[in-house]
Amino acid sequence: MERETMIRNINLFLICLTVGIFAQNMATITIESTPSDCWVRIDSVLVGKTPITHLEIPPGDHTVQVYPNQNGIWNLEEKIYQISLAPNEEKTLNVKFSRPIFINTIPFGAALYQDSVKLGYTPLYIPYERNRSKTFTLKMDGYQPYTFRLDSMKSLLVKLKPVSLTQEEKTKPQLLGFIPKSRLKSKFTLLALTVATHWASFYFKNQADENFDRYSRTADPALMDKYWKQTRKYDRLSAITLGVSYVSLAGLIYMVIWK
Repeated sequence: MERETMIRNINLFLICLTVGIFAQNMATITIESTPSDCWVRIDSVLVGKTPITHLEIPPGDHTVQVYPNQNGIWNLEEKIYQISLAPNEEKTLNVKFSRPIFINTIPFGAALYQDSVKLGYTPLYIPYERNRSKTFTLKMDGYQPYTFRLDSMKSLLVKLKPVSLTQEEKTKPQLLGFIPKSRLKSKFTLLALTVATHWASFYFKNQADENFDRYSRTADPALMDKYWKQTRKYDRLSAITLGVSYVSLAGLIYMVIWK
């Protein structure tokens, strides 16, 4: 009887000690985001959508990845944090995503500069909050530079002015840099470009949707990460090709109506 009582007391002590160790070793993290409903991964494991409150994780070093939930251009941006947690530590992450602004030119392919830093070529997206109130310049060979201040969240489409035009260029306008000077050829080229890029955008979007469906169904962390990256890649390509399609369609309408 005494032996059984002693064994029971020892087991109770070990259980209490184990619970105390685990309780002491756990840390707590809260993750909030703007906008909300963003996907969160901790050490490549999907843990849910924001807001995530008082999530218990082991202490130590961790990688936190936050992705916007919206499709399309929002997926161009993600946030990655390297954090270190001590036992019983409570940590809060406030993640804010900046809405991207679409910038394009006619003709496209102009370089966008902020001071002396080249940010890329049109068409492109830049985060609004990070670049608000800054001054930018669009530059392209053969065209006058265009300088503007980013004070609005509206998309920007700039028609660049040529530096000088010869008489032949005035009678046979060349709307985009690679379009032939013949008006008939220009129209067919614009039509082909519009159809091709619109089809490509539709194809990329379908690929993104298929990868997202696979991502939603799989439970393998490696496959989830693969499908998620593929989804973001094809969403990005779909948005870019759709933007090119709209620009070429606008050029085609311009050539048909006014030329």
